[in-house]
Amino acid sequence: MQPAVEITKRGERNFNSYIGVGDGTRRYAREGLPTVAQCLQDAAAALGREFSYATVSFDNIVIGSYPVAVMEHRAVEVADELLVKLSNRRVRYVA
Repeated sequence: MQPAVEITKRGERNFNSYIGVGDGTRRYAREGLPTVAQCLQDAAAALGREFSYATVSFDNIVIGSYPVAVMEHRAVEVADELLVKLSNRRVRYVA
């Protein structure tokens, strides 16, 4: 079973992160973190070594699956990648 990390933007400068495992129930929550990278690091620390991968979503859009160790130790790079993927998904192409 792979956990899900949900990050949501709250206001201009705050982010909340939640972790759910299996049935969709939130098992862990952290509110008011200043960056997406800190949300990832915090979630990875909460998941510990029990899980290898986690599915990450941002504002209810599933972005992808990432190794928990990478989320913890390379959080800035993963956060940048998440935001680029999110931006690409929000762009609408006109034909």
